[in-house]
Amino acid sequence: MLTTTRGFWKIFFLSIITLGFYGLYYIYRLAKDVNLTCAEDGKNDVGGLGFFILMSIISFGYYAFYWNYRVCDRMAELIIKNGGQPRITGGGWLLWTILGSFILIGPLVAQVKQIHQWNDVNKIYNDKHPELA
Repeated sequence: MLTTTRGFWKIFFLSIITLGFYGLYYIYRLAKDVNLTCAEDGKNDVGGLGFFILMSIISFGYYAFYWNYRVCDRMAELIIKNGGQPRITGGGWLLWTILGSFILIGPLVAQVKQIHQWNDVNKIYNDKHPELA
């Protein structure tokens, strides 16, 4: 059974306390869960160390934008496919993160929406697979 109770503040404070290591675990878990729940689309996202290497060393941070865009889009497609209304799409994530940075809280709004959408996608998966409970 996948977790459906993740919250922004818990992730935020654990990332601070662990000097960013929980942030890497968060990326790892998000990628793993999205790859599992959205497996029907045939795509696969890297997480954890692969994300860190691509984000920082190879792309100078731009990969993080692409990765989050792609993850939000995959989750939104699954929610729409199951008759729901997504909280945020890939384009919405980019708008909140880039343009929202001018009002300072935009990136936080994008992150909160992404986390809640992750919970929504996990709930859809859990409902489809009750044998895993």
